[in-house]
Amino acid sequence: MQYDELSPDDNPQERISPNLTVLQPGEREISTIKRHPIGIVLIYVMSTIVLVIVAVFIFGFLPSITDSSSIKIFGMIALYVLLILSIVSTLIYTVIYWGNYWILTSDSMTQVSQSSLFNRSSSQLSLSDIEDVTAQQRGILQSLVNYGQLRLETAGESEKYILNFCPNPNYYAREILAARETFVEKPASDPRP
Repeated sequence: MQYDELSPDDNPQERISPNLTVLQPGEREISTIKRHPIGIVLIYVMSTIVLVIVAVFIFGFLPSITDSSSIKIFGMIALYVLLILSIVSTLIYTVIYWGNYWILTSDSMTQVSQSSLFNRSSSQLSLSDIEDVTAQQRGILQSLVNYGQLRLETAGESEKYILNFCPNPNYYAREILAARETFVEKPASDPRP
């Protein structure tokens, strides 16, 4: 539907949300599938481990090699620079991590993908185009914390819709399949596609 086709009572802001999902009249949002927090926690842990290793090297190993105060000062400066770079990169990665999600509506599925700080894309497909939904959990950690990978395969496309670090992937797979079944079984008199 184009803006010039809207009646004066229609509000375009109600139809086009900031997350790039275009809602048709009568369409409702079922759920937003965001990533599990475990993925970002792992990044925070790895960043902390790297900083601890560098600090141990600068304050534990470096003084035993040399007594030069200029090398110790250089080590302190290097540690502070690394700390600032680590904080900035972790913040950027956090924005990118949470910028990837799916929106399931009663008519469609929207995938919002953020691959860098200033690179965001969105793709939307009708629920009738979904051929297969796969929920996958590998390993002990994914089973214990209940996260995994959710994958959609569509008709005629080689590209798959993949959401890594999906919380409770089996639940969301069932939810997508139920929404698809409801959409496919809509009566022919329904004006929505």
